[in-house]
Amino acid sequence: MHLRLSASLAAIAFGLLAAGTAQAQQAEALPETVAEGEKAAPSYELQPGNDTGTTIIREQEIKARAPGSGDVNQLLKALPTVQFDRAEGRASREDLQDLRPADISISGGRIYDNLITIDGIDANSRLDITQDNPQHFAEPAGNSAQNLWLDSNLVGEIVVRDSNVSAEFGRFTGGALDIRTRDPRHKFGGSATVSFTSDELVDYRISDASRAALNGAALPDRPSFRKWRFGASVDVPVSEDVAFLIAANRSRADVTYYRAAAYGGSSYGQSSVSDNIMLRGVADLSPSLKLTAQFTYSPYESESSADNGIDNLVTSKGGGLAGQLQLENSGSTRWTLKARFSHNDSGRTASANNYSIPSTSTNGAVCSSANCTIGGFGNVDQWQDNFGLSFTAARDIGPGELRGGVDYQRITAMRSRPETNYAYSRATSGTNIVCASGESLLCATGQYALGQYSEYRAYRAEVELDSIAGWAEYSVKAGPVDLRGGVRYDYESFLGNHNFAPRLSATVDLWKGWSLTGGANRYYGRSMLAYALREQYPDNFIYRRNGVSSGGRLTYSDSGWTLYSTTHSTSYANADLKTPYSDELTGAVTGKVLGGTVRLKGVFRWAKDEFSRSVATRVTGTLETGATTTYTLYTPNNDGRSRYRGGSLEWTRAFGKHSIAANVNYSKAYTSNTDYLLTSDNVEDADVMYVYNGQLVSALSILDQNQRLEFASPFIANMTWTGRWLDDRLTTNVNARFRNGFDRIEDSGVNQTINGVSYDVVALRHYRASLDMNLNAQLEVIRSRLGTLTLDARISNLLNRVPMQDYALTSNPYQTGRSAWFGLSYKF
Repeated sequence: MHLRLSASLAAIAFGLLAAGTAQAQQAEALPETVAEGEKAAPSYELQPGNDTGTTIIREQEIKARAPGSGDVNQLLKALPTVQFDRAEGRASREDLQDLRPADISISGGRIYDNLITIDGIDANSRLDITQDNPQHFAEPAGNSAQNLWLDSNLVGEIVVRDSNVSAEFGRFTGGALDIRTRDPRHKFGGSATVSFTSDELVDYRISDASRAALNGAALPDRPSFRKWRFGASVDVPVSEDVAFLIAANRSRADVTYYRAAAYGGSSYGQSSVSDNIMLRGVADLSPSLKLTAQFTYSPYESESSADNGIDNLVTSKGGGLAGQLQLENSGSTRWTLKARFSHNDSGRTASANNYSIPSTSTNGAVCSSANCTIGGFGNVDQWQDNFGLSFTAARDIGPGELRGGVDYQRITAMRSRPETNYAYSRATSGTNIVCASGESLLCATGQYALGQYSEYRAYRAEVELDSIAGWAEYSVKAGPVDLRGGVRYDYESFLGNHNFAPRLSATVDLWKGWSLTGGANRYYGRSMLAYALREQYPDNFIYRRNGVSSGGRLTYSDSGWTLYSTTHSTSYANADLKTPYSDELTGAVTGKVLGGTVRLKGVFRWAKDEFSRSVATRVTGTLETGATTTYTLYTPNNDGRSRYRGGSLEWTRAFGKHSIAANVNYSKAYTSNTDYLLTSDNVEDADVMYVYNGQLVSALSILDQNQRLEFASPFIANMTWTGRWLDDRLTTNVNARFRNGFDRIEDSGVNQTINGVSYDVVALRHYRASLDMNLNAQLEVIRSRLGTLTLDARISNLLNRVPMQDYALTSNPYQTGRSAWFGLSYKF
């Protein structure tokens, strides 16, 4: 495979260069309408003064560095304070099929602690994002921390705020990410793109740990897939003052799966589709007044079928639609008024009912097991609506600038099972079976009758909240000192807390080109609605029936069903909760070195009152039938804690046709619970003891020493280099990220008895380092007055390294080695 892929890449590269040379010779005979070459944009821009935590990536760099998938979040790998999942190099079929953006952690926050916006429109889910099994009988799995996203072709700017964040921004304890679409151009033009990848363009790798686990056994089939990206956009100027951008993009993944051996082992396909349709209009109403209107439709669908059954297709949904009207004034009082709306659909569609039928019957003859599974567990609808209105203003007052604003949001979250669904089982087989209510999957005369069903009743759970925020901030320059002080107020009706977050920052000019910045800030998070929705789930009901024996016949009738048992689901009761918050101290030194900008920055965070759940308690309650039952109760609480200490060194420079950025980051992150549906380790393990290095030690002391496993590599180093060559016909980008290895104290699987008590033995486990290098190349093969045709190659994991050497699986041991996307784009 490695030789085949290398030969493929070499042949395509040779073809690109040959085609480029030939076409360039032909096209240069025509008069060109291409502008003189541009200088390279910076890899990213470090903002000055009190905005030391703000970084901007511009459109030119987005186009040069975006991966073949079009995932904008992947561009953040060039930044030192953004962490990604260690396991993202896995090549499971489910991972290959997933087209949603990568989850990210900023400055030690969890993946759901960030404030993610698209042109200022809230793109954060308030619903449960922990469910990843599409086949779950009750919970949809289409939701993610970022519930709206755009293809990189539509993005004009990315702004990341990892520390020292202005009082304008709130409802986060991680970082703030704003993805901004580009404005329409006041010149008619358009573009079209297409790109492709498949398993033929991937060199699959296997870790040493997986090879050891396989122990010489035969390798399973390699994952087979195809992915496409299509896109088109057109800029339509209506007048000198009015212009529109119309754009559409589609990403599609088709992956081959295999049925379980008991179901024949045959192959079947599943697909995921992500669409982006955008209309954006800009009108200059006057020299100082600008109106922007935008509508985006970005639905996502992903298929899933369990391999140990049939007729069980589940289509999980994601994405949604968003719209915004914005009026912006740039006069002496600078103000912006925004009205916005977003709708996220993360429900599912599935077969209505589930049947477990004997394989010896006509209906059940679809597998070789004793019973065969047919069908699913029904549709579950889930959506989140967000209506928002905000106003910001700024004016020069005295020696400085006063800024402030207000923001209102109305959020509605809903989950429902629109129809009651059933799961039938407990078959009785025999030639004497008689079906009094007719033939169906429930009963086949002379073969079988199903004698039990679980009833999943229809329900509708809905939660609403109002979110109100106000903020003010004053910046003043006093000699060499630049001061910024502000405060933010947040209130959400669901939690009912009044939160005041002070923000203070100061920058001192040390000498020409050098400055020192310090900041002390508090950030409050936002409400989470997963518990409130789960609390409204109905009880569970099980019905049974028995056949009536007469004259040697066993007759089953639909009128024979009677209630057998009723249970209450695990309950997640609501409680009076505080709003999670994070206190921050940060410092930075910024200056000029080797013709570029250098920054040394430290970020220290202490997060408290984070959401977690209580330990399980057993309580007795009354069911709908009037009977009493004992069930497990969890209560959300504020026992979660986090700490983050990080230091980074960055250097960026743009010169001529090249831009370079390099940085390193060392950090230590601790989190008591990885998500809100888990109990805080501080509570759950308060009295637990382990054996470590032959001594009894408390679990809490072990937890305090351990680095967080996911989204928290202790040391990372990044590099990106973009260059333009051959009279700007060729644009290349090389980017790399190194993640060091580290040790964690973990359960060894061994027990030791001390004084008659058995204890788990813990020991150091080493997680190995990784290096990921990527190469993008865009070659303009035709330049003419009719437009420009560009060939595009985007190669990931250029060095073909194993992403995770400690990844050990036998059912699917593959990881993504060197892989490539190839495409064409036409611009006129």
